[in-house]
Amino acid sequence: MNPTRMIWYAITGLILLLLQLNAGLIAVEKVAPDLLLIYIVVIALLEGQFTAILVGFTAGLLFDLVSNDVIGSNALAKLIVGFIAGFFYEEGMEPGGAIGTFRFLGIVALTSFLHNIIYYFFYVQPAELSFLSIFLRGGLPGMLYTTVLSALVMLVAARKKSW
Repeated sequence: MNPTRMIWYAITGLILLLLQLNAGLIAVEKVAPDLLLIYIVVIALLEGQFTAILVGFTAGLLFDLVSNDVIGSNALAKLIVGFIAGFFYEEGMEPGGAIGTFRFLGIVALTSFLHNIIYYFFYVQPAELSFLSIFLRGGLPGMLYTTVLSALVMLVAARKKSW
């Protein structure tokens, strides 16, 4: 792995972490997209499973530390996102081919769904609330919003592919 590329990934991750903390500005009915999840899927498709697992755990842990979430819930969920998304990595695939297709949206939707199941499982445990009602109110709309927002990433990557 190129060290310069790793530095750019770290800078991008920190910027997205700051944006995620302020995601309430683009929230619709208190549902915000998960920018870090989209980032982890992009890393998984560009660099592979191992890198995505490391980035997912690190991003999730940093987000847990700076937000008021249960420590480790985002770290575990985003680690699993990196693991699952890494299965779709193909050696030698161009970035536009990996991210600039509708396949990318499907991967984001699948990993977002799994992420929200894991995250909301830990979220409702201390409160003893109904998992299904919380998931339908927050998890499912969050998955849809994240997938719709990832369409912008897909369109930019598809546009670059045609240049």
